[in-house]
Amino acid sequence: MRTLTTEDRPPAEQYPYWREVLCEAFTALDPVAEARGRFESRVAIKDMLDVTVSDVRSRAQTVYRREREIRRNPSEYFFANLQLEGRCVVRQDGRETLIRPGDFYIVDTTRSYDLAFDDWRILCIRLPRHLLMPRLKAPREATAVRLTDDGALGTVAGTYMRSLLHCSEAIPQAAQQTMVDTLGNLLSIALGATVDTRERGREAVRQGLRDSIGSYIAASIASPDLCVNAMAARFRISPRYLHKLFEDQGQSFSQSVQEQRLERCKRDLLDPAQASTPISRIASRWGFNELSSFCRVFQKRYGVSAGEFRRRTRSGAAK
Repeated sequence: MRTLTTEDRPPAEQYPYWREVLCEAFTALDPVAEARGRFESRVAIKDMLDVTVSDVRSRAQTVYRREREIRRNPSEYFFANLQLEGRCVVRQDGRETLIRPGDFYIVDTTRSYDLAFDDWRILCIRLPRHLLMPRLKAPREATAVRLTDDGALGTVAGTYMRSLLHCSEAIPQAAQQTMVDTLGNLLSIALGATVDTRERGREAVRQGLRDSIGSYIAASIASPDLCVNAMAARFRISPRYLHKLFEDQGQSFSQSVQEQRLERCKRDLLDPAQASTPISRIASRWGFNELSSFCRVFQKRYGVSAGEFRRRTRSGAAK
């Protein structure tokens, strides 16, 4: 990723330089802030074909794109902005919407808009307008609309957006094209897609949902309450559909959870810093409520008891 930052400039130059950075990184914009002294801001940018993915952090300001900016640079993009920190009020096409961390929205650069930020950080994805326009049923009704982590399509699209920030730039172009198409499908379906897009994007939604569920499992693996019914309720799907999503991957939901818990326990058993931690505490830490159940599944998975596994590890380290 290439990075543009004000942090290596004298305080008096930081805000003027930031105005240049926004125009260089995105399109013609007019950021207005009551800048006094230091104005630490930065944007890290990654290119995926004709889509750019940026991690942007800055101070309180209002960013305008008005008729004069449009005339100066008549670019044709959609920006999909996921709020990571701070709040924003977005205005376009007669709508004014408050955006909080975890929410996202789109704006269209062919028409005026403004974004009023507190101190903030966003994930900004710039997409060519032609990528999204044919997929949206009513494009002017999709701008400045708040989408949130609702456990359904908002969660799927938001999780996928975050994944693009962390993926490698070395991904082959064919794979990047698939990822860009998937992003277009997920955003349009969350915002209101045409019938054709909904049909073509069905598998993208399924895969996005699988990825979102996988991320949630990884983050919540220590919870003993991680079960089919709770997960289905979280993502607003039926338990039957949840089972189907995992069966398509060749592993049930319960098997996936158990495998991840066992891996976490194995990691702790290998950790010299936890040599004195009771096995029962390690098992409990990663969601195993009953020690006997943990011991049984650990031995089945690794061929030895947890205690023997730890002893062999110590013995090997001592040699």
